[in-house]
Amino acid sequence: MVKITVMRIAFYSLLMLIAVAPAGAQRPAEDAFSSARARQPKTVHEFFNLLPQKYFMLEGCAAKPTKKNCDTVRADYLKHYLEVEDVANGYMRGGCDGAQSCFHMALFRRPDGTYVVGLTTAFELGENSYFLEYTGGRWHDVGPQVVPGYGEDKVYELPRYGTTVEVYENKRVTGEAYRERGRKLYKLAWKNGAFTIER
Repeated sequence: MVKITVMRIAFYSLLMLIAVAPAGAQRPAEDAFSSARARQPKTVHEFFNLLPQKYFMLEGCAAKPTKKNCDTVRADYLKHYLEVEDVANGYMRGGCDGAQSCFHMALFRRPDGTYVVGLTTAFELGENSYFLEYTGGRWHDVGPQVVPGYGEDKVYELPRYGTTVEVYENKRVTGEAYRERGRKLYKLAWKNGAFTIER
């Protein structure tokens, strides 16, 4: 009788271990996924803080490009040049002075909760526009994939309100080294996670 009871206890203990082990084994993976998701930027300010020099040059960061230095320079830039930070509408704009570029940034939310980040920078020699994605801790230029007719020959005026982007010529001035904004070409409408051209 004692043997049967001991065997039953051992059997039920083994069943409990089998039942509990898979759930316990899944927790670390779920926690890792949750923390990775938590690190994904959600606000325009968070996206701006992660922008590399490649897309928006901070003058004070260029001479000594360390994370600490660039973070300090970025905070200083926002303190002196931030013009608009509209978190509710996913829009941000910063001014410029001399060699320091200006920027406009707008977030376009996809149905799956991810974002396309529109960025236009202005500097002495013209304007550059990008459509970016931040995934897996890295930036990707997705302009050619998400914007019909995308190219450096265009400037994209990003909206603070709504999701319609106005597209202009980005033409080189004859005999000069700079470009200037030309005539308005068309509009881009953001619907269901994609841009479409509106004439």
